[in-house]
Amino acid sequence: MKSSSLILLGGKTKPTPPPLVPRAPLGPLPQPVNYDHVLTSAPLSGPDLYFYRGQFCGLRVKGAPVVAGSNASNPECVMAALLDNYPDWVVEEFLRLYCGYGYTHLQRSLSHALYYVGFERFKAVSRKAQGVGLFLDVWFIANEFPGFQFNQDASFWKPLLDPYIDALLGEWLIDQVCPCWQMDQIMNDAPGNATISIIAYVADRMPQSVPIYTHWIRDAMAWWKTGGETWNDAYQSTFVHDRFSWWTAMQPYLTGGHYQGDTHMARTDPATYQGHIRDTLNPFNDGRMGLSQRNGRNAPFAITNFECSAQDQFDGTCGEDEGDLVGFIHTCTISDGSGGVMAGYGNGARMPDGKAL
Repeated sequence: MKSSSLILLGGKTKPTPPPLVPRAPLGPLPQPVNYDHVLTSAPLSGPDLYFYRGQFCGLRVKGAPVVAGSNASNPECVMAALLDNYPDWVVEEFLRLYCGYGYTHLQRSLSHALYYVGFERFKAVSRKAQGVGLFLDVWFIANEFPGFQFNQDASFWKPLLDPYIDALLGEWLIDQVCPCWQMDQIMNDAPGNATISIIAYVADRMPQSVPIYTHWIRDAMAWWKTGGETWNDAYQSTFVHDRFSWWTAMQPYLTGGHYQGDTHMARTDPATYQGHIRDTLNPFNDGRMGLSQRNGRNAPFAITNFECSAQDQFDGTCGEDEGDLVGFIHTCTISDGSGGVMAGYGNGARMPDGKAL
């Protein structure tokens, strides 16, 4: 991957990343090879804000200590959401490896930082990451957020989030956003308009140039009220009663979604796992869910292969090499008929020959 400089919010130039770190080829593809395994979606060169390259749980730093939230029996696996908890030498080595492996987007979890170390540390580490050329992907709501409550709509979250959003935008420390971790879990008893209101609030607070993705568990990728509910906004009125109408209502707000599935299936049955991804990739690309209007792109919604081995890597049952192979395979997923491709990966990947993806 060829390095380049990009223009950030406010006209700042993104620094050139450090040199790539040579890596060994991946192991053999799982047999039988009855799944997509040829990459067709990655940009030819350079970081691309709209193609996610990340490793939020799996990169290993030799000698990393146990910190709050980490796995004491597997301490060298550094979870990006906990990066603020580590001493500076670990942060710097993590960032060196992260950039060297060709990753371009770094997950920054505001909730985890506020819970463990505070906002100033979050900003300081963000500046370090920005200084080596990484896109800052800021995730806002999680169980760790001070004063957190389940099933609360935007009217609850706005006064809590506004000061942090103001500060981060004011210091140009946001490149991409995810409003909420595992949104169907956080909003378990409040699907429909309550959930949509959070997405709409965050989207309206961000410049249009900031891509916005959602994150889910249970293959959900949407969260609507049983029986349906009408969502009204300045753009349209939508009766949201299934996943298709839910994403239609998301056209003004979202760029796409981060997919999370069963990690055992992802590792042992890639054909079935790709089928689960394709269940969303297909309607994202065949017109049944509308098009993302964010930043005037009028483009199919994007889906990233975000969490395919993270829990297993955190637990120590899956190594970084296997995780990269699994990440590569599922980033190769292609839709049926319409030619839709994945918009990146968040759980690590590299090419079969070891080069950066």
